[in-house]
Amino acid sequence: MNVSRRKVINYISQTAIFGGLAAILYCVPGLQFQLPFVAPGFMSIHLDEIPILISSFAYGPLLGVFEIVLKTLIKLPMTSSLCVGELGDMLYSFALIIPAALIYKKNRTIKGAGIGLLVGVLCNLFMTTIVNLYTIFPFYKFVYGFEDGYIAGAFNAIFNWGIVNDLDPRIAILLIPFNVIKDAIVVGVTFICYKPLRFICEKVYKY
Repeated sequence: MNVSRRKVINYISQTAIFGGLAAILYCVPGLQFQLPFVAPGFMSIHLDEIPILISSFAYGPLLGVFEIVLKTLIKLPMTSSLCVGELGDMLYSFALIIPAALIYKKNRTIKGAGIGLLVGVLCNLFMTTIVNLYTIFPFYKFVYGFEDGYIAGAFNAIFNWGIVNDLDPRIAILLIPFNVIKDAIVVGVTFICYKPLRFICEKVYKY
């Protein structure tokens, strides 16, 4: 088998393995959890970005893009949001994975990983806040027939800010604690697991 063909096969197998792990974490009930004191009950944390981050650091950002698309396609037949929630999650993952992996690819050190993850988290926080407030929440209101103020009321039950308008920009601020905790978990586990897993990956997929 020539070198280029072996690389293609390894690339496909890496995408399948890590994308499959991400899909399990994303799709299987019970592998997600809620933070009732930080966000309304309809928002839950799923950790599918951990294997994607690890593989993106090991093999490059393009692999991460393929894995994000793969886990999204696997989830679409099980959607309960007419695919909008899944497409939103895909954008959030892109915002975290691509900047982090690109920066680490240029500087493959602990410092490079730290800077990449920090930039990725900031991009992710911006994306999740804007897309949720101005796209996802209004769509859910339309599809499920929620009255105006329903989403604001869900946040008020936790933060008690007296928000009555579902498009109130203050909701964007209230989204941040949830996403900070989620990103901290993803980044922390990735930092802990990446080094030993990278060694294993390089042994298994040595070209």
